[in-house]
Order: sequence, then structure tokens, then C-alpha cells
Amino acid sequence: MATRSLTEAFILMRNNALQSKHIFGEQVQEDTVALVGQDVERGFGIYRDASEPPRWVDALEEINYQITKIKEKLKDLSALHDRHLNRPTFDESSLEEDEIEQATHELTQLFSHCQQLLSVIQQGGRHGSNLKEASLAQNVVRSVAGSLQSLTTTFRSSQTTYCKRLQSREEHSNKFFDVPFYSEETRLSPDAFKRDQEYLMEDQLFLEDNTEMVQMREREINTILRSITELNSIFKDIASMVAEQGTVLDRIDYNLDNVQTRVQQGLQQLQKADTFQKKNHKMMCILVMAASTIILIVLLFVLKF
Repeated sequence: MATRSLTEAFILMRNNALQSKHIFGEQVQEDTVALVGQDVERGFGIYRDASEPPRWVDALEEINYQITKIKEKLKDLSALHDRHLNRPTFDESSLEEDEIEQATHELTQLFSHCQQLLSVIQQGGRHGSNLKEASLAQNVVRSVAGSLQSLTTTFRSSQTTYCKRLQSREEHSNKFFDVPFYSEETRLSPDAFKRDQEYLMEDQLFLEDNTEMVQMREREINTILRSITELNSIFKDIASMVAEQGTVLDRIDYNLDNVQTRVQQGLQQLQKADTFQKKNHKMMCILVMAASTIILIVLLFVLKF
């Protein structure tokens, strides 16, 4: 019996329930509340225990769930494309076209939602409570942006391949709509005239079907072009996030180089202090005075007794 894992859906609903509980809990304030106003975006007036996870963890779990849904939707869309293109030309199904359009629209919405969640994580990292949390958020944004970028590229290539295969099939089917040629002798007989009328009727029906099919293909191509345009904007936003994370990495490398230089300078200072401590004359005087005191005490005991 086929089974389906609902763990990710359970985690998403649990996090949403906890988040709503925190929202309603923050509305109840006591007399000991701070005078500074609570600002969720800037982090003023918010005190969180160090053991608690960052607030953008819920958005991270949700975006992981959305990425899983995107992968499943991409597989379903690819199967719909293959099934629609492998169908004979004169056996068109508007139901499959509606399913393809709906799946494309859902994928575009999922990509937009993931982009919004990624912005939430990025803003949460900027307003984090410490540097470690901000660095962790930056690494998470870089990883998720890379995954979304690869999925967006896959979706765009799938749509482009579908358009090319659809166009090639249209060109191949148009070869069968040519009007047959008859000689002048054949056209003079009544049977030939009747056959010509039948062929003309068939050609007219074929042309009507071809016109409807061209209009249908035009609607499909326009839908695909709209989805590609929306994906292009999403792809640009994700690329800008990846470029921004690259500049952050460059700054981190620069800071690491500065830390290494300062550590080496501190080591040199410690070595100089150690050498100076070993050559300290005060310590030598203390040792000489202590030795002379012990000798004098021994002489005192010897002279007395």
C-alpha cells in the first residue's frame, strides 16, 4: 500500500500555531513592561533567551517545505508536458492544457512565496541579537538562494523545451494541410467534381481545426511567456541576493585576514614581554636579598649557640 510522509506538513502547521500563540501572548503586557516601545523590525524592546532559536527559523522550515513542493510540482509539470506532446495532433484535450496552465501558475506563486520568505530570513539576520545569529542567517540565505536559483533554472529550461517541442510539432502537422492537385482531365468528370467538393469540405474542416489549434497554441505560448517573465524577475532578485552574499563573504575574508594579522602582532608582544620578564633586575635583587637573609639567619644561630 502506498504511503505519504506528512512530517513536513506537520512541522509547518506546528510552527504556524506556535507563532500565532506568541503573537497573542505578546499583546498581554504587565506593569513591569519597559517604557521603550516594541518594534519587531528593529528589535527594540524584545528580549529573547539565548537558548531559544532565532525567530526566522519558522520561515526557514516553511521555505524548505515549499522547496519540496516545488520539486514535486516540477516533476508533475514535466509529466504533463510529455503526455500532452505525445498525444496525437487531432486528439486535443483542453483539460490537459488547463492543468499545465494551473501547474505553471502554482509554480510561479511558490517561487514568489519562497522569495518573500527569503527576504524575511535576510531581514531577521540583519536585526539579529548578536553577530553569530547574523552570520548564521547570512549562510542560510546563501544556501537557500542557491537552491532556488537551480530550481528556477530547471523550470525555465523545462518551459523553453516545451515551447520548442510544441512549435516543432506544429510545423510538422502543417505539412498535412496542403490542397491536393488534380489534372485538367480529371476535373471535367462529374465524379471528379464530387470528389473535389468532398476534398474541399475536408480541407475546410481541417483549416478550421488548424485555426482553433493555432489559437490554442498561441494562448499556451502567451501563458508560458508570462510565467517566464515572472520567473525572470524572481531570478534577478535571487541573483542579487547571491551577489550580496558574495560581498558579505569578501568582507568576512577581509576581517579574518585582519584578525590573523592582529593575532600575530599580539604573539610578538607576548614574546617581548616574556623576554623582558626574564631579564627583570628587580626579581634578581629580590632573590639576592632573600639568599642573604637566609645566610645571615644561619650565622646568627651559629654565633648564638
